[in-house]
Amino acid sequence: MHRRLFLAIFTALWLVAGSASHADENPASVVVEALHASLLTMMKDADALGFDGRRQHMVPVVAQSFDLKTIAAMATGPNWNEFNEAQQEQLIKSLERLSLATYASRFNGYSGERFQVLSEQPAPQGAVFVNTELIKADGEAIVLKYLLHLSDAGWRILDIYFLGVYSELGMRRSEYAAVLKRDGFEGLLSSIDQKTADYAAGLLK
Repeated sequence: MHRRLFLAIFTALWLVAGSASHADENPASVVVEALHASLLTMMKDADALGFDGRRQHMVPVVAQSFDLKTIAAMATGPNWNEFNEAQQEQLIKSLERLSLATYASRFNGYSGERFQVLSEQPAPQGAVFVNTELIKADGEAIVLKYLLHLSDAGWRILDIYFLGVYSELGMRRSEYAAVLKRDGFEGLLSSIDQKTADYAAGLLK
């Protein structure tokens, strides 16, 4: 009995230690730095790629940087558990398309910008904030603060705070709650897909 208990505790501690070691070897900032590097590459080739090329460039980058399933669940709150599996997958795919279109639209050129990771700091529930700046050619610095958690696939981004304050996830949560209440699930998908189309058409930045 005592031996089984000891082995169970030892195994649990070993697993926790292994997870912590993995996290230390691959800090959250590595994911953010990889995202920034990919963005700079895309920005420098923006004209040659065009919108569709930039969007395609971001497909593997978004997959390796963001936890879209958790973002979808957090953005829709209690409604998430009311969606069936097919609806959840539809929503994740819609958010993925929106993310790709947003990056392809906003990062459409290069004028000497660079990114800089400043620090990591603990966040609630084992998450981490990665504090960064987008530094323009004239020296102006725009603060971008990333929230990441350790998923089964490693550190993944859950939220981005523009100017270090304005939560993209928070804005989505408020917007999506209103749309769901008014138009239901299909209305939410339509709203997200329309915003994606607007980015592709150059109507949003």
